[in-house]
Amino acid sequence: FRRHQHLSCAFVSDISGSSINLPLLAVMSKPKFERQHIFDMVAMHALGLLLFTIASCGAFSPSYKIASARTRLLQPTLTISPPQFKLHIATRDQDASALSVDDDNHEPHSLLDRSPLQTIRLEVSASSGIQCESDLPRVLETVASVCEDYGIPLDVSSIKCDAGSPGSPSSSQSSSEMMLGVLGRVLLIRVHGLPSGESNLDENEVVAQLKIDMSERMDAMLMMHGNVGDGSDDSDHNEASLNSNQPILLAFQSDNTTTIQDAIEKEISDYGLRDGVEDVCSVEEDESSSACFVHPMRFEINCYPSSVIEIDGAMIDSVESPGQTHFDTSSILVFDKLLDKDLRKRLLNVVKGYPEDHSEEEDDHWNDIENGPDPSRWVRGGLTDVASDDVDDGGGGSCWGLADDAIMDICYNEHPAISEFESKLTNLFPNFVVSRLPEAVLGGCISPLTANAPTHGDTFDYHIDADPLQVPPSPWADIYGRYPNRSKGKPRFVSCLLYLNDEWDAEEWGGPTRFLDPPTQEVYDVMPKPGRCVIMDQDVSHTVVAPNEEAGRSRPRYSLVWKLILHPTEEGQDMDLACGRKGLWPDPLVVGSANEMPLF
Repeated sequence: FRRHQHLSCAFVSDISGSSINLPLLAVMSKPKFERQHIFDMVAMHALGLLLFTIASCGAFSPSYKIASARTRLLQPTLTISPPQFKLHIATRDQDASALSVDDDNHEPHSLLDRSPLQTIRLEVSASSGIQCESDLPRVLETVASVCEDYGIPLDVSSIKCDAGSPGSPSSSQSSSEMMLGVLGRVLLIRVHGLPSGESNLDENEVVAQLKIDMSERMDAMLMMHGNVGDGSDDSDHNEASLNSNQPILLAFQSDNTTTIQDAIEKEISDYGLRDGVEDVCSVEEDESSSACFVHPMRFEINCYPSSVIEIDGAMIDSVESPGQTHFDTSSILVFDKLLDKDLRKRLLNVVKGYPEDHSEEEDDHWNDIENGPDPSRWVRGGLTDVASDDVDDGGGGSCWGLADDAIMDICYNEHPAISEFESKLTNLFPNFVVSRLPEAVLGGCISPLTANAPTHGDTFDYHIDADPLQVPPSPWADIYGRYPNRSKGKPRFVSCLLYLNDEWDAEEWGGPTRFLDPPTQEVYDVMPKPGRCVIMDQDVSHTVVAPNEEAGRSRPRYSLVWKLILHPTEEGQDMDLACGRKGLWPDPLVVGSANEMPLF
């Protein structure tokens, strides 16, 4: 992964993709407005005490060197006073010796030899979305400190500073659909003096390591200094000062033809940040889609939810109107006709590791009602909702989850049933680009698809799946920044849960998904039902409730979960899940604090 995931007050996830709470900062059960304020406070105070680092878990990135080299941990520190950077600037006429390094105090990174660095020099050519007078000098000091460590000259004499973001009225950059929702805080850095034949920066080890080190130091600087004013009474200046929630993309280029927009679009493409799932069922005449085609009118009827729940209401900051707030609620949608019996059965077979046309009457069928989930496919402890000092103690917090190879199978192998359901999702949300959660958001430890199989006696705690306001330093954060979920024109984080059992007596067997309204502690249960689909915002607090004893001690309640991101297709788009069909949907059931919308 390109950068360590420093989680200041959010969550980490195990290999099964299930979120877990961190005991030191149990903020996930707090109201969303408190989570937002806690995150701002954490960014301002004692960074070293509150940073958690999780390993990259073999996440994929465009450059293997970046993925492998950035496994060094940034150690927490108790010192919170800002480091005193001294900016050294080399002009284009100076050679590599102009910024000599004191060997007694500085050493280049151990992975690199000095020889490749002797011909390289860097030039900061442009910036975007960074305040030119208040913020840019500190950003350049941070870049210069890394260059000084490596003995590399840095030229900032011809930088073009555009305080606006790409696509904004103050920006000279044009906009495109790929640019929708981006943050636009970018620093373009041109690399001079590369050896002949090594112009591909993605494959250059020296540049890869420089980007790693600069990005890490920039993250630390932004966290350390973000939201810290200069003590003046100039509110406009303080509001424009560095914001710890908003990172900066460091974009390296080998020539002068790359624009800010080019750099952003390359990052989005390289890391698959906006890669939509395929709609394989949209054309009736297409032979490959004939098996899953549903007449548009029939699909339209089936895609109406049976119930809509609004929960966790709070006043939050408005991204589209800085300085203003608005009332926000999280949404839960329940669909009972979206998934037909045949597709549900095929998906269940995929989860169990059988061919899609597998029949229970076949001799190799594992009796999971008597014996629990098949241990060749499932592992106890594969799904954990509560952080523990001893994750291998086999305690009640462990649940059956898919093994690592099974996770890889459902995520990356071809399964027509999974593709067919993803086609349904694209038609359910026609106004958005529907994408799986990319690895570049939370790392390779969190899979975009997962499955679980709770049984009687399992215990769980409340958690959230993710929150775009609290994503760790990552390529995703560099491009889209941090913002409240459901913000206009910004990607919306949602999860999709499918109940897959052939039979489930919810009244007797229980096993609901329970949603919590943190301000009032009210709960709402969605009961399992074969083929039922639940779509929920990822920042809503929820938990699994284990099946009752009447279900049998071993009978698993199977579910398949997608972690999704819905991307806007228009500037400033309303990210409403109804996509213009709310008038045909049932009236929402409002739970707890969602009833408390202010009258003003």
